[in-house]
This record gives sequence, C-alpha cells and structure tokens, in this order.
Amino acid sequence: MNDSPREDGRCPPILLHDEPPPILRPPERGAIVPGPLAALLAARDAEGRRRAIDDMLAATGCDWLAFGALMPSRDAPRPVSMCTAHADPRWIRHYCAERHYEVDPRLVRAARSSLPAVWTLAQLEAEAADVPPRAPLRRFVADLAGTGMRGGALLVLPGEPDGRRHFVSLLARDPDRRLLSGELIGQVLTIGFCLHEYFTRYSGLPDRAEPGAALTPVQREILGHVARGESDKRIAHHLRISSHAVDYHMRQLRNRFAVHNRVQLAQASRQMLGA
Repeated sequence: MNDSPREDGRCPPILLHDEPPPILRPPERGAIVPGPLAALLAARDAEGRRRAIDDMLAATGCDWLAFGALMPSRDAPRPVSMCTAHADPRWIRHYCAERHYEVDPRLVRAARSSLPAVWTLAQLEAEAADVPPRAPLRRFVADLAGTGMRGGALLVLPGEPDGRRHFVSLLARDPDRRLLSGELIGQVLTIGFCLHEYFTRYSGLPDRAEPGAALTPVQREILGHVARGESDKRIAHHLRISSHAVDYHMRQLRNRFAVHNRVQLAQASRQMLGA
C-alpha cells in the first residue's frame, strides 16, 4: 500500500471513529428486534458493541467490516464518517486520504441498487486493466490488493432527510462460492439493516457536521493555530507545551481527519472552524 502524501490540499475532512456511538434511547416496549440488533442494544459498553459486530462479521465468513455515512455527489458518493474498529485503520485512513472513494466502482454500484454490490478483486483488476498505469482506478485496485482482501459485498442503505446514506462493507481474504450465493446476500442485508436501525433509531452515527466533537481542548487550540498557518514552534510557544507534545497531537489530528500532511490538515481545520 503506497502511503505517499497528496499535496493538493483538497482532501475533505472525513470523521474517523473507533467504535459505534452509545445508545441514546432504548427500544419501545414490545418492539420486534432482530438478533444482531438486540445484541447491539444489549451491549453495556464499547467493548460489548465491538463483540456484537465481530459476531456478525464472523457469521458471514468475512474478515473486515467497515461502516459509516455517505453524502451524495455528482460522480460518486463521498464518505463523511467511517468506523475504524473492525478493519485495519491504516487502510481506512489511506482510503480516505487518497480519496479512493472518488473512483471506487463498488460505491457507485451499491448506491444505484437496493441490493449489496458483490465484488471480487479479480473483477476489479479486470476493470482497471484498460486504464493507464498511473490512473486513480489502477492505484485504488493496487492498494486494495495490498490489504490482502480478495472479495466482499457493499450495501448502501436508504437516505435520510439531510441526504446522508449509511453503508456497510464486508471484506474477505479468501472469498468462496458463498460470496455469490443468496445466503451471503441475505446475511449482508440483515447486518446492514440492523446497523442502519441502530444508528437511525437508537444511536446516531457521527458525521462531518460535528468533526470536532471528540477533540480535546488542546487539540482544538492547535487546530486554530494550524488554520492560521502557524508553525509547530509557534504553537508550542503559545500553548506553553513541548514541541514533542505538539508533534504528538498533530499526528493524532492527521489520523482523526484522514489527511496525510499539514496542508490538508490546515484545510480541514478551516472547514471545521468555518474560517
């Protein structure tokens, strides 16, 4: 996987979070609750919610599960939030920072259908074979191959009033014939609808409208200085902290906003602060 930075500074801020949010309200008395949703609602803490989702993942024979929210775009849906708890977070950060979603054919297909878009790496490689070697689609497929994932299914759920749509993506290292079977499609639909119900009715998926909700006061101050173009040395002086502390928080902020470099972080901070 190539981690070379993008220098154009146009990478939009995408909120990354490492767990499902806590329950905001309980289900109504007598409500019919499917098994996977009941497991999420019964979980008492973040670790319990992780185990519930890991159990859903294991039931499909897949290795990774990614979920989050999308906003419609002229060419392809664009993520506004993604969970990093059930897939390699390095891949998710790289996917967002490289803006692979702009050329990811899985997203386009899933957004146009009410059924999961089933894919294999071989199919994606065949699609990319006819484009120039340095084309974004070729880079995306090569980076995806570097994760070891060889197939999966992606489901985009119905929209909300603000235009957001939730998505669920399952990925497998060793997909078998079940990947193309009705059995797996049914499991993906069940997981997708249960997660969608959890986020829309009982919890609430973080979105780009509140990108600084989980930032510490120091990180908020650092973002303000970054938006004004100040150096790490000046930031350390203003906040009366060490340069090592500034460097640590800068790394955390780049991960949080799925950006590779200072230029991209400055843009993300200005968008968050409305500057």
